[in-house]
Amino acid sequence: MLTSPITTPHFHSRVLSLLSNQLELSQSGDSSTKDLPPPILPPFNSADTPLSPGETVSQLVGYCSSWIDLGSPDPLISNISRQVLTMEVAFASFCGVTNIIIPGPRQYNSSAATTDGLARYARAIQETLGVANYVHVAIHMPMYYQNDSHAVSLLGDMKPFTRAQYLSEDSDEDEELFNSWDAWNVIRSVCKYNSRLSVGKKSIKQFNTSIFSPS
Repeated sequence: MLTSPITTPHFHSRVLSLLSNQLELSQSGDSSTKDLPPPILPPFNSADTPLSPGETVSQLVGYCSSWIDLGSPDPLISNISRQVLTMEVAFASFCGVTNIIIPGPRQYNSSAATTDGLARYARAIQETLGVANYVHVAIHMPMYYQNDSHAVSLLGDMKPFTRAQYLSEDSDEDEELFNSWDAWNVIRSVCKYNSRLSVGKKSIKQFNTSIFSPS
């Protein structure tokens, strides 16, 4: 089976433009725009996704956007990220995709900030399972988390847009053997051990996903 992104860079740029405009309004100093609700993402157009309903689309594994941050402490970013995920999964399901991979959480340690972020991430996955009732979802995460201080941030990632008032001082991630397992256990517990939810092992040296059972 082939893996295909569900959305294109065109959709990515549209979302980042909406986010940038919202941040500018919230930081303008005008009291009338300071507490604006998060923007509603517009529907897909033909340039936003390579998928369409067809006979062969069921043979594809859809890959959701890796630039979203579902566990962000910033409510604006987490809200837009959930909208992106929901739109991608719903449209992929409509097209006939039955297997979808979602990038794993950004947080793996046991700090209070990380626990809250994992809870937000898990609730987003729970909502996703309700959007597409027959789609199988795999969470793409490493077997063993390693904090790479030299890693280059993904271009256009939403995490750097997190506003300063929502940043936590406790940002260091401790490398522990069972961090990935603990994160997966939180996710599957919140999702009530849904049989359509599994974990995909992320290879360190190459993009490789092996689907494991949720138990």
